[in-house]
Amino acid sequence: MRRQPVQQRGAATVSAILDACASLLNEYDYDDITTARIVDVAGVPIGSFYQYFPDKRSVVHALALRGMETYLREVEELFASDLIAGTWREAMTQVVAVYMRMLTDLPGFGRVRFSDMLDSHRLDSSVDQYELMAERLAEMFVNRFGAHGDAPVMLTFRIAVQTADALFKLAERVDEDDRAYVVGTANELLTGMLGSVLEDQRP
Repeated sequence: MRRQPVQQRGAATVSAILDACASLLNEYDYDDITTARIVDVAGVPIGSFYQYFPDKRSVVHALALRGMETYLREVEELFASDLIAGTWREAMTQVVAVYMRMLTDLPGFGRVRFSDMLDSHRLDSSVDQYELMAERLAEMFVNRFGAHGDAPVMLTFRIAVQTADALFKLAERVDEDDRAYVVGTANELLTGMLGSVLEDQRP
C-alpha cells in the first residue's frame, strides 16, 4: 500500500477496495481484473484508489495479508479462550475447521496466497505465507501443549501447513461426495506430522 488509512473514512475505502477485489477474484482470472473494475465494484473514485494502492497487484497482496491475519486472529482467540480443546489433536481439528469455514464464507480467502503463482504473477517473492503461518501456529500449539520428540518444530509445522493447504484446495475442486475423503486424509496426515512434535514419545 502507498499509505495506511488514518481516519475511519479512509479505512472504509480500503476495505471496500479489498472486498471488491475479493469478489472479482471469485469470478475472474487475475488478468481479467482491472483497477477500473475494482473501483466500479467498490463504488469509490479512481483517485481514492490511487491514494492507497499503486496498482491491482498491491491490492491482491493486501488481500492475501488480510486473509491470513483474519484466520490467525480467529485461531488466537480460540487459544486465548476456554473454547480450545484440551488435547492437541482436538485443537488441530478446531484449527482446521476454522480454515475450512473461511474457505467457504470469506470471499477471496484461499484464492490468494503469497507463495502461490496467480496466473503467472508472483505476489511477493520475499514473503512466504506458509512460513509466517507455520511460525504463529507452532508458537500457539507448543505454548499450550509443549514440544516432544526430536522432530524440528518449525520445519514440521511448515510442512504440515503447506500439505494442508494443498489438500484443502483439492477438497474444494473435487465432487462433493469425495470432499469428506480428501479432508479426512488431510486430517490423518496432519495428525501424523504434528504428532512427531506434540505427542509425548516416552514409552
